[in-house]
Amino acid sequence: LNLLKKRLKRYLDFVPFYLIGSGFAFTVDLTIFTILRTNFGTNYSAFISYIFGTITSFSILLFITKYRLSKKRIGLLIHLIIGLITLIINLVVLNTIDYITQIFNYNLYTNILNKSNYYALFTKTLSSCIGFLWTSYMTGKLLFKKK
Repeated sequence: LNLLKKRLKRYLDFVPFYLIGSGFAFTVDLTIFTILRTNFGTNYSAFISYIFGTITSFSILLFITKYRLSKKRIGLLIHLIIGLITLIINLVVLNTIDYITQIFNYNLYTNILNKSNYYALFTKTLSSCIGFLWTSYMTGKLLFKKK
């Protein structure tokens, strides 16, 4: 129980710093996904936006937190792996929402929602909130800590 308390405290101490980096990364990720989704679809748009969001997050966290590792290339690789798992979480949520929406009203999805940037914005925001817990915990545990 004490170990759990210690880990939770360390996580909560790190989250405000992570919010800055993830806030910028989320903005980049969300903007790119929203713009690209209507032309490239959910999966390709999510992958492209993930790359830009991950690089943004890593770069900002390098400036505002203390880096745990000695080599930045290894850290970027670890950050990309953490982000890749987050991407998988996002894709599961995004595709599940699309699937449920299609079952609920296929014509609405096909004729309106699938072509809507607002729908893309809403679904990506929801999936990113779910993936945030995993990403923030692992980034704080493996790569960065508060200064």
